[in-house]
Amino acid sequence: MVDSSRSHKNTDSLIASSARPGGHLKVSSEVSRQRLDGHKLHLHPARVAEWQAGERIAPIYIDMGITQTCNVACKFCYYMVPENRTSSTIPTDALIEFLKCSAEMGVKAIGFLGDGEPTLHPGVYDAVEAGANFGLDMAIATNGVALKSDRLPKFLESLSWIRFTLAVGQPEAYQRVMGGNEKTFEKVVKNIKRCVEIKKELELPVVIGMQMVLIEDCLDQVVPQAELGRRLGVDYFVVKQTSESGSEEKDNVQHGLVLDNYSQYEEIFLKAEAFSDQDYKVVIKREKMDKKTRNYQSCYGCEFLPQITGKGDVYPCGNHFEREDLYIGNIVNESFREIVFGDRYAEVMRRVKEQINVHTECGVGCRQNEINEYLYELKADRPAHANFI
Repeated sequence: MVDSSRSHKNTDSLIASSARPGGHLKVSSEVSRQRLDGHKLHLHPARVAEWQAGERIAPIYIDMGITQTCNVACKFCYYMVPENRTSSTIPTDALIEFLKCSAEMGVKAIGFLGDGEPTLHPGVYDAVEAGANFGLDMAIATNGVALKSDRLPKFLESLSWIRFTLAVGQPEAYQRVMGGNEKTFEKVVKNIKRCVEIKKELELPVVIGMQMVLIEDCLDQVVPQAELGRRLGVDYFVVKQTSESGSEEKDNVQHGLVLDNYSQYEEIFLKAEAFSDQDYKVVIKREKMDKKTRNYQSCYGCEFLPQITGKGDVYPCGNHFEREDLYIGNIVNESFREIVFGDRYAEVMRRVKEQINVHTECGVGCRQNEINEYLYELKADRPAHANFI
């Protein structure tokens, strides 16, 4: 284990003014309520009831890429496999029209999370601000390298949350895991620090987090990053499982970095969690890490949470990006309303529910897993004594 108390002159100078003297917000309990290691579908009973009744529903939330261009080379990212990389980008006008249509049809939230680095999209700031103006809850996951300081105040005001994928706590580890150099690490730290400052100055409700996708090369960085997050003043630091995109059975390209047994790192996790306080929470996604098998037989969650690639292709989920038989449409060329309520969407969702073998065709770390467990019990595995509440 690398000594987490090891100091770095440049980093310390960047983060010193972000340390919280006594805590200005009681955020730790609220972060717990966000269920970062679970789901919140039960908070949408009306939409679930419509689905149970067999009605066509709009998604509640959409994970999507907005570009397939990236400026780092994260070792844990499925997109870093050469076969998955392109330079495609969704045009800004098409993206904003998609957001407007989504809001009008009842989508609640959009996250710019997938494929490439969203802040490289030339219209990302305008799109986030437009989405919020349309009434959508907007979120973004970013490596933090390319943020534009002059756009941050309005950008952060428009976001429900922003999550930085840093994956290390010390600059010398950045190249090993993220593919950049120590100067890039310092730039990211500076950008995170500035976001925290703006949040405080403007008293914004945006939640600022950091994330590590755990692979073997990150193990010595869990505790240092937990400490860094607390010193920077972010709201949380989450350590999550590594995911694969699809399965070998369907010839999906995989990186092969999923750890076999996360429980063996419990001592590291506990040391990291010790940095939690009333203003900052370290979250270890043990529930997701421990789930190597599925407790359900059918995938129902994609109707509530479909996913979209950085070139605008709509799929039931990211596990099956580029599968021709599960391709639904493209938001650049088609109205999202027409896609969701069209025949192709209904057919693909039916195929996912009835024909996909979730045990052999779906990758590890499924985004919809917890949603599926909840829906499967409602739909197909209702306990015999369900009325004895």
